[in-house]
Amino acid sequence: MRWLVAIITISTLIFGCSPKKAEKGATEKAPEKIISRDEAVGSLPCFKCHSYQKFSAPPQKGIFPHQRHMDAGYHCNQCHDPRGHRHMVVNRNICSNCHSMKIITFDRTVLPSKFNHEAHARLFNCKECHPGIFLMSAGTARVTMKDIDSGAYCGACHDGKKAFASSECVKCHKMKGFEKELAYKVDGIGNVVFSHKFHTTAFSCDSCHPKLFGMKKTQGKMKMDDMNNGKSCGACHNGNIATPVTDCGKCHKV
Repeated sequence: MRWLVAIITISTLIFGCSPKKAEKGATEKAPEKIISRDEAVGSLPCFKCHSYQKFSAPPQKGIFPHQRHMDAGYHCNQCHDPRGHRHMVVNRNICSNCHSMKIITFDRTVLPSKFNHEAHARLFNCKECHPGIFLMSAGTARVTMKDIDSGAYCGACHDGKKAFASSECVKCHKMKGFEKELAYKVDGIGNVVFSHKFHTTAFSCDSCHPKLFGMKKTQGKMKMDDMNNGKSCGACHNGNIATPVTDCGKCHKV
């Protein structure tokens, strides 16, 4: 009798819990199916409509190498979320498995700058910059401020509307290199010492660059005749904005 009661009790517990467990499992979302490259090339989604040849071209410098990633075993829906073909979103998390989304330092000039790749990747999709604005390879473009001011490279966004203007130099560049004084050799009347630090306390960078001065030291290219006609230093040193260029002792060490 005791054995019969025990069997009935155990049966009740087993069969009484099973429906609840099954019901819980039914509410859980099925894991997303990640198809392999071989499945896709053979019969499944993407390449039924899209040309496989288009994405199997030999790698080109600066262009995303689809074939190289497919050879590594990745397939379209591991990186892209088609969302009904309305747009293609790149799953950047999978990129960071191999690639470092780090801060890139540009130090070819006296004004080094740093680009936070990770911060930009959180705001924008990869294709907004690559390869239309920047090729996907370091060193493929020599970016100049003239290019940026004309709307190329960083200037495509940093126009003062979509992002802060490229004229806001301190947002990207470390200005410490220009805290020192610049000396210009002049024959006959004495050298000129220009304090960059003093002038930037009163004026913004774009007050002088690039409309009055290029982004480099203009040694030997400034003439007093030009200044008297309102060019270079004479644009401000006219007696109204600043001391006139005729006040020689203000600049020349005699």
